[in-house]
Amino acid sequence: MINFANSYHKYVNRFLEINEAAKEAPAELIRQVEGAYRSAVQEVAQEVFSLKNDCKVIMLSGPSGSGKTTTARILQNLLKEKGVSAVQISLDDFFMGEGKAPILDSGEYDYEDIRALNLEQVENCLLDLSNRGYCKKPTFDFEKKRPMPEITEIQLPPGGIAIVEGIHALNPLVTAHLPEDKILKMYVSVKQGIKDGDEVILSPRNLRLVRRLVRDYHFRATGPEKTLKSWGAVCRGENLFIQPFKRTSDITVNSIHIYEPCVLCHDALALLNSIHPASEFYDTAMDLKRRLSRFVQIDAGLVPRDSLLREFLGGGIYF
Repeated sequence: MINFANSYHKYVNRFLEINEAAKEAPAELIRQVEGAYRSAVQEVAQEVFSLKNDCKVIMLSGPSGSGKTTTARILQNLLKEKGVSAVQISLDDFFMGEGKAPILDSGEYDYEDIRALNLEQVENCLLDLSNRGYCKKPTFDFEKKRPMPEITEIQLPPGGIAIVEGIHALNPLVTAHLPEDKILKMYVSVKQGIKDGDEVILSPRNLRLVRRLVRDYHFRATGPEKTLKSWGAVCRGENLFIQPFKRTSDITVNSIHIYEPCVLCHDALALLNSIHPASEFYDTAMDLKRRLSRFVQIDAGLVPRDSLLREFLGGGIYF
């Protein structure tokens, strides 16, 4: 496994240094972090380029809020710079729709379960891509919570690669029948939290929850109460369907952007403040609010439009 875990020589993941940089030199902090992440993905692109005659499909997995979609877009652009055409496919488009998923003991539908996807359709699409460089794929409407009637045709150009991203991209139920010599497995996630001495202020899951709160509000018409309610199922699904397979990846990338609490906190704090005191998630919301409130805020306008964080903030070139 090749591990492109970011290392920030000046700021690392220490709370005091992050806040100092956010206050004194926010633009430079952002420049360093964005440059480090782009360099990490550039190394992946170089690895893929070296395999271009063999690799047909990159299976890109990671838990919710890890930045899979933007990472795939950045990788797609970097491959293009090397003369390799790449198309992006999201496994989210293979969801069967509202009410079509396994049921939890609570009586709620478990959309984190891999069986919420149309697995037959996934397999047919990926086999066609691997063997013929062509497939037909659905598109899922997240606002209406159902597949669209239109089918999209995907045709890989000669020497082209498909980047297939989704939380289940490394699951054997998805990859078992794919030709091993034609696929590359990649895992992306937040691998570290932010500390103040021995105290963990924000864990990797805290960071991803903040990302998801902001993203769900901006892009999925979902309020913070619903996001917090679903988070337990998200983490359960991660433990069952994602973590067991991450070690099968050929490449891993750490997607933490250490300045992210400083820019996401503006929206996240407003969302957390909207949770009613009578809500069962009020204590959780207030704990997360207390942690986020410790960070110096940075104007989101300083975040580059091609940043991974734009996947959650909006206003980017990819979203």
